[in-house]
Amino acid sequence: MKKWHIVFDADKCIGCYSCLLSCKDEHVGNCWLPYADRQQKKDQKWIGMERKERGAYPRMDLAYRPTLCNHCGNAPCVKNAPDAFKKREDGIVILDPAHAQGAPELVKACPYGRVSWNEEIGAAQKCTLCAHLIDEGWQEPRCVQACPLKALRAVKLEDPQFEKLVADKGLRALIPESSRPRVYYKNLHRFDKHFIAGEIAYLENDEDVCAKNADIRLVKDGAECARTKTNPYGDFRFDALESASGEYTVEAELPGRGNVSVTVRVEDACVDIGTVYVT
Repeated sequence: MKKWHIVFDADKCIGCYSCLLSCKDEHVGNCWLPYADRQQKKDQKWIGMERKERGAYPRMDLAYRPTLCNHCGNAPCVKNAPDAFKKREDGIVILDPAHAQGAPELVKACPYGRVSWNEEIGAAQKCTLCAHLIDEGWQEPRCVQACPLKALRAVKLEDPQFEKLVADKGLRALIPESSRPRVYYKNLHRFDKHFIAGEIAYLENDEDVCAKNADIRLVKDGAECARTKTNPYGDFRFDALESASGEYTVEAELPGRGNVSVTVRVEDACVDIGTVYVT
């Protein structure tokens, strides 16, 4: 049977918080029983938003990612509290509002912290993937519908089809695979890996000139592992490098101008080699 999944692309998200705001708009003050009671207006989020800064000015990276119930296929919450949490055939996991009332212990049923406590009504709550709308024929929950750059996507696929999508698009999950999450992320390297960046330039009439379209190679242990070109401002970046991955050589060549190479080490942070001149 086809099941619902959420796919998020970190390269498209600008941190506008439309997903969070649309969730609030749909659920604050609205009672969608038997799916969920009204959400608390303040200090409770069914969608969290994390941000990650890498590097330093002028070569830095700022990324965002939403976190929500993963509607796991092997959901720990269902195992921990089977009377309260129910997994539907379409993959959506629902926290029964009747069982959630006056049961703060249910917050601990999710080891990933995606169940929260609503002080206003005295109940545990979590994302329902807008099941009340899905059951009315909607093809996506409100958070997906509100995303202006389509960083969030809702897909309904058979498990083998989704596994192929994960492999083809290089998607990753935030939580252990043993729980079989249904929320996956693209370009997650912007949160847990490093980059080497810099600028290539040359001197002309004693003035600095950006080396546009210079060929840049990244070499490790004598073998090329990546290649790119500088942009119109002479900047380049090699991303998704593992922490503590050791020594690399950046080789730059600008036809008609010359070449240069710089050796750097990647430890526990991104590396900016600054401005390097071809000679």
